[in-house]
Amino acid sequence: MKIEALRERTTRLLTELVQCPSISPEEGASPEPPFGELRLQERVAARLAALGAALNWSDALPGRKNLVATFTGRDPARSLMVEAHADTVGVEGMSVKPFDAVIEGGRLYGRGAADTKGAMAAMLTAVEDVLRDGPLPLTLHVVLTCNEERGAHGAHALMKTGFRADAAIVGEPTGLQIVHTHKGAIRWKLQTSGVAAHSSAPELGVNAISLMARVIAELEGALIPALARRSHPLLGRPTMSVGTIRGGMQVNVIPDRCEIEMDRRLIAGETDEEATGEVVAVLERLARADDRLKWSLRRTQFYPPLEGAVDSPVASALAEGCRRVLGRAEFAAAPWGTDGGIFSHYGIPSVIFGPGSIRQAHTRDEHIELDQVAQAALIYSEAIRAFAADVAQPPPAVR
Repeated sequence: MKIEALRERTTRLLTELVQCPSISPEEGASPEPPFGELRLQERVAARLAALGAALNWSDALPGRKNLVATFTGRDPARSLMVEAHADTVGVEGMSVKPFDAVIEGGRLYGRGAADTKGAMAAMLTAVEDVLRDGPLPLTLHVVLTCNEERGAHGAHALMKTGFRADAAIVGEPTGLQIVHTHKGAIRWKLQTSGVAAHSSAPELGVNAISLMARVIAELEGALIPALARRSHPLLGRPTMSVGTIRGGMQVNVIPDRCEIEMDRRLIAGETDEEATGEVVAVLERLARADDRLKWSLRRTQFYPPLEGAVDSPVASALAEGCRRVLGRAEFAAAPWGTDGGIFSHYGIPSVIFGPGSIRQAHTRDEHIELDQVAQAALIYSEAIRAFAADVAQPPPAVR
């Protein structure tokens, strides 16, 4: 197929996807327009059902679902998943109209264009094309998860239903590089509890903000430097930071509560249990030194790290697709997390690939190069065919 005709198709589809808002709701917010992914997922579901897919919906969060559209192949026991998350971040402060999908200079502008509706448009176009060849040797699952941006609860929930595939291609803006390894992330809310009192008699209270200040100082003075002494050959060092802080009711009241949110980036080989244990050890040490320190720690988000092999069947299939379309295949590691880390955590070998730059994700003028979207569609279709052909080969004879 000529790239010009393919670009016209992918551009038309991407325009439709961007013009359908799917902002991930804030915690506790109702998934009403422009929030929530369901309207976008329903549009894609109708498109896939018209191609013969069997649709399966599963609840992930109140009012929010995952979509699995399945095309059963000649060998239902073998399967490949192509996945893109359906939610986007918010639009506050954007310098372009977030849902107009304006095209200028070979780029399409709008929220989600790069992260990750460009990949979604390319994947859906690729699926349409490979199905024209007739039934595949293997089963193909097209998956749209919810809530990737706010903790990937959709991917976690999908795995807990028992859904499995032999491999996964996860759509994210990688600049047409094959990301086989990436960092993970764990996020916590930590609260210190004190005793409220009038500020004219502070000795009658216990200042929760002061207690939290000591905790932060210990984390930054002891734990974070210890993390910097670790390293991964591709991912570099693990990191940790405090991103938000809230405390107190008013200036003349000794605060009885203070809360921070912490972000911990995991390198391959680190676990959430180990990372949490390191924070708990700091808190317990401080509490032993001062029995006024009362604390609670709650994990809110977890993206497992991904460490995949460049010669796995799915990575090899994607590399073959890249070489056929681009004349080259480039592998990379990434400092961010994806649904792919979760799938890998549950035993599904995963690679991350898609059009667009991660530098454009979440930005004021989010956009994507339309040529890359068309190229990605070609690469996805070649990769699906290559993976299907590989699993269709008979096993070697045993001698």
